[in-house]
Amino acid sequence: MEPAQDSSPSAKMANSHLREGDVEGPDEMNPSASGPRVPVTDAEVEKQSEAGVEMDSEAEGDISSAATQKRHKGAAEKHKFNTLGYQKMQKPMIYDFVTVRKPNVRHRPALKQVLFNQGLSDRAPTLGERFLLDTFKSTLESFPLPVLPDNRTDVAGVPLEDSWTNIVQSHQAMDKSARHQQEVLWELLYTELNYISKLTVVTDIVMGALTHLHRNGFLQEMTHEYLFSNLPSVLDAHRRFWEEVMLPMLLEARHTRGPFKPLMLEEGFLQFSQRFSSYLHYCRDEENIMEFARRQMESPLFHAYIEWVENCPGCGRMRLGDMQAKPHQRITKYPLLLREVLKCTQDPQTQYALRKMLSSVNGFLDSINDHLRLKYEEFALSQSAARLEGYDVPEGVSEEIEKFVREICRFDLTSPMRGAGTKDIRKLLLEETLRIKTRRESKPMVVLLFSDVLLLTKAQKKSEKLKVVCPPLALDRIVCAPLKDDVSFVLVELGELFCAVNIYAVMAPSTESRSEWLKSILAAQVTCSNS
Repeated sequence: MEPAQDSSPSAKMANSHLREGDVEGPDEMNPSASGPRVPVTDAEVEKQSEAGVEMDSEAEGDISSAATQKRHKGAAEKHKFNTLGYQKMQKPMIYDFVTVRKPNVRHRPALKQVLFNQGLSDRAPTLGERFLLDTFKSTLESFPLPVLPDNRTDVAGVPLEDSWTNIVQSHQAMDKSARHQQEVLWELLYTELNYISKLTVVTDIVMGALTHLHRNGFLQEMTHEYLFSNLPSVLDAHRRFWEEVMLPMLLEARHTRGPFKPLMLEEGFLQFSQRFSSYLHYCRDEENIMEFARRQMESPLFHAYIEWVENCPGCGRMRLGDMQAKPHQRITKYPLLLREVLKCTQDPQTQYALRKMLSSVNGFLDSINDHLRLKYEEFALSQSAARLEGYDVPEGVSEEIEKFVREICRFDLTSPMRGAGTKDIRKLLLEETLRIKTRRESKPMVVLLFSDVLLLTKAQKKSEKLKVVCPPLALDRIVCAPLKDDVSFVLVELGELFCAVNIYAVMAPSTESRSEWLKSILAAQVTCSNS
């Protein structure tokens, strides 16, 4: 089960999916373990300079704002390649989301965004705005910071040892493979506790301060869900996972002074999808919360709130982008660690259990990717539908008949595909302006090939929409063949008893374009017939 790689030249979506190895920051790695590490690349932080102002106090404030924006940009650059919020428009085609284990990676277009790259307006604040901002900052400073345990203390208040060798007495007698297994299991414990600690900072300090502001009438429109989705539910799930699955293995080793036993984790990891179902909600919202935060940076009050968060001693200098990316990073770390434990495990029974655990985790990540793929495909289809003006009802012989026809006929691109499952969404496969020749006329049309239907449309001058000018052509009822001129092909719509209903001569701009259309139509027809 290798991580998916982008091997498709026609990929349509960027890697905004869950991937094995989306890695936490270096502060979440166990320095005492020599297990596998995936490097975290810090993107270059662009230099920003701020013009000086007349008053020293104002200059100091501007410098602080510039530094905050600089850190924000660094956080966004660091995480944008492994979150769902970035990369929605990198390639022009759409087909499928990658899963953790599947090699047929396809990409979705990348949303070009850099979190917090927009600063405050250069306009000098009015006296009233300055008073409001000062009151806001005073309110933030009055928030009573909760006292939280450090990231090496478990929920029972027991500090974690400096190293697994402080627990396992026989560590010196172990061979290299056994030692490595224990190091990876220790990293699993250490990083889990560290992750819980980081999320607790977010819920108790960052979200707590926002609640404090709400009580004093500030940032009422900015809810916890808009910034962090259901992160408290994610934290609750991990606390239970620690207490019920990981802590018993740690306590057993402490009691016996023997090695950690991977078999003690089996039941918990086999329940992975039930225990961490809250990730479906969070990963679905991740892009939205990051985009929301980016837009809010124009607000001086929100900007001051973020400054306070980053400078708060209890937050450990975490940036908002770091906080929002942590759940995505953590959930994709488990397969890496489990696979590494499996590599250095000799006992056949334990190997079998670890394979089942790995399959359970990978299956859950696949389900998240499927969930996100379905969500994105539905969104892409709604965007395509919004561009189209439906096909006009043909004129009837009377107003009564026309009224009846309009009641039973409606153009709905988002309707289910005939004979397909509920998870099969109609996709736009190809779009190009081609010259269409009928018996009456020859004119350029924008042709759109979807999964099950071909649409002939005309661009509207007064709007950016496309008007459907011919009845939609079901792919299972058309036959196409190339013509002798190297750039044209014929399109025949068949009715019952294989009678020709409509015939279109289609001229492409080049031989390559014609070839692509013929291949794409045939491939879509094959897919339809197999569904």
